[in-house]
Amino acid sequence: MRMFISPFTNPFLNLALEDYFLRGGADLPVAFFYVNRPCVVLGRFQNPWLECHLPYLVENDIWLVRRQSGGGCVFHDEGNINFSFIYNDAMVDRKRGSGIMQRAFHKVGIELDISPRNDLWLNGKKISGSAFKQTKDGSFHHGTFLVNSDLKRLEESLKHTVVPKTTKSIASVRSQVTTLQEYYPGVEITDVLEIVAHELNTVPATIDGSYFSRPEVQESFYGLIDWKWLWGETPSFELEGGLQVHKGLVEGERFSPRHVGLDLKTRLFPDFSEQSRLSNQIL
Repeated sequence: MRMFISPFTNPFLNLALEDYFLRGGADLPVAFFYVNRPCVVLGRFQNPWLECHLPYLVENDIWLVRRQSGGGCVFHDEGNINFSFIYNDAMVDRKRGSGIMQRAFHKVGIELDISPRNDLWLNGKKISGSAFKQTKDGSFHHGTFLVNSDLKRLEESLKHTVVPKTTKSIASVRSQVTTLQEYYPGVEITDVLEIVAHELNTVPATIDGSYFSRPEVQESFYGLIDWKWLWGETPSFELEGGLQVHKGLVEGERFSPRHVGLDLKTRLFPDFSEQSRLSNQIL
């Protein structure tokens, strides 16, 4: 299995590259690893108001992202390495990717457990969350791996903005998390990459900016940053008092809901315009 490493920290670009590989942009199978700037990444069918603390994200320059796979909401920062095992099999093997990581770390004396949800756990706490996607021609298993992430920021980021009265979204299964450095001080992301590369018996290749010139990558990238995808794909929900939110809109007005008090409006609809501006600066 070949192994690619992204030098980019823009989460929208890394997800677009992952989608590109899945849809035929590389000879599969491929292992793809990347580190993102601080962000919260929603599953395909999730509600950002329920899954994360939106005002905190804006105040702390933490981006909001919606990925194409299902699963739960996760926090990324420079202390987390994301992995993606991409195959040319249409049927997802949910244990294969976790098994690679487990065997790789077992060989260096670090014992990871695979949960029934195919997440990775260390000493009774989750260290890696997983999600899956399949097409008619391929599939991937991707996940986080917390090396030395800021767990206080993670905790604050993943608090609820509001708890809807009713919602059609998929809620995250929340677990106590840990980092690799909590038990193995001094271990860095570069060590993780070396451990996995040894297990795969390969030399990692760093991809370059030429990939973004490919139409398939651009199409996926601009789709991911689009308001209709990030906010408009939110399943409908209702707040106490009968306030309805449908496809990210309240009473048909984008981020300008009528009959909403100022405090509630500020909390529900913080200003993500700076993220929108910066996310276009891909490299």
